[in-house]
Parts: sequence; structure tokens; C-alpha cells
Amino acid sequence: MQLFLNSCMLDEIKEINEWGILDGVTMNPTMVAKFGGDYVANFKAICKTVTCPVFAQVVSTEKKAIMEEAKMLASLGEKVVVKIHTNIEGIKAMAALKDSTDMQICATSVHSVIEAMTVARAGADHAAIFLGLLGEADEHSTTDLIVGVKEVYANAEDVHTRIMTAGRSLRQIVEGFRVGADEMTAAISMWKMFLANSFTQDRWNAFSKDWKGKYGDRNWITG
Repeated sequence: MQLFLNSCMLDEIKEINEWGILDGVTMNPTMVAKFGGDYVANFKAICKTVTCPVFAQVVSTEKKAIMEEAKMLASLGEKVVVKIHTNIEGIKAMAALKDSTDMQICATSVHSVIEAMTVARAGADHAAIFLGLLGEADEHSTTDLIVGVKEVYANAEDVHTRIMTAGRSLRQIVEGFRVGADEMTAAISMWKMFLANSFTQDRWNAFSKDWKGKYGDRNWITG
């Protein structure tokens, strides 16, 4: 089980990295465009800030250009994972790159079992299953999608692709892990909801109130 933060903002990444449980950082072209600054310098700064893998997506659209951009992107840090879009040119590039380099590749924007099968056959190290929009716009269970991908991968002895869920709710994240996802990515707003359970917060408030009522500011060291 690995937990990734979906962000290209250095301050957000630093904040979550301080939790001590961050396994990776992911980002996509939309959020990088919203960042609007020197995205190369920012990416290098992120790679220097964390010791975990950092995922970033190429934006070229043809095999040769995708491969060239992927190699350049991979050169920016020791633990860079290159994200490539799941389409025909992307599949061509993934297969060629895995055949000729040791680059770590994440097939991104996967929305079906057949797409997950295709990217795994191309050698992708990670398959990012986008659950958010499916959960909002499709009547089928997103959990069934993860189950289907997991079953197909388990039945293929030569597949080592890790299943990553990209969700927009705590339920999608939890259900993904329940049925076999290897990793997940979510925005910082979702991360902060991990520890926002009102029952947990109320219990701490009660513990704290009772302690302070008896011992004030003393603790086990000063007591």
C-alpha cells in the first residue's frame, strides 16, 4: 500500500512530506499549467525536496516526440517516473522505451480493463486508473473496475504493472485498496481528510481536557 500526493506545488509537497508517510508525488499537465511558472525549475526543486519517486507527464503526441521528451524528463531526477497518456501513440512509445531503456513508466488516464491490459502488455510499471470522473458520470461501480484489472493482472504471470487509483473521494481510495490496488494518488485536500474524522477529534479533545484539568501543562517528561 503506497500513498501518493497529487500536486506540483512545492509548499504542499513539503507539508505532506513532513507527515513521514509520503511514498510519491504525481502531477498532470492541467495542474502544471495552472502553476504557470518555471515548471522545469519547480520540478527540479521537488525532486531535491523528496526522496520518493516523482511522476510527471509528457505532453508530446507522437511516438518519437514522446520518447524524446520522456528521456529528457527522466534525466531531471534520480527517481523520476514518466507518465504517458493511454492512447495509440502513447502505447507505441511505452513499448519502445521499455524495450530500449530502464525508465520507469506510468500509463496515465486509464478508464477500462482493456486499456489496463494494453498498457501492461506495453510494459508500463504503473497503471493510473482514473476513478473520479467515472464515479460521477458512470452508473457502473468503480470498485468493479479495480477488481477487473486486478483479476486480469493476477492471471497473467508476466505482468508486474502496479495498480494506482486516482480518486476524488475517501471511499474511492479505501475501496481501491480493499480490492487490491497497490497505490493511490490524491490532492492535498483529500489527504487532510484522512485525519478529519470527528469522532477521533472529539476523543482527543476529551483526553486533553481531562488531563489539563488535573495536571495542567505537565506531561510525562515534566511530571
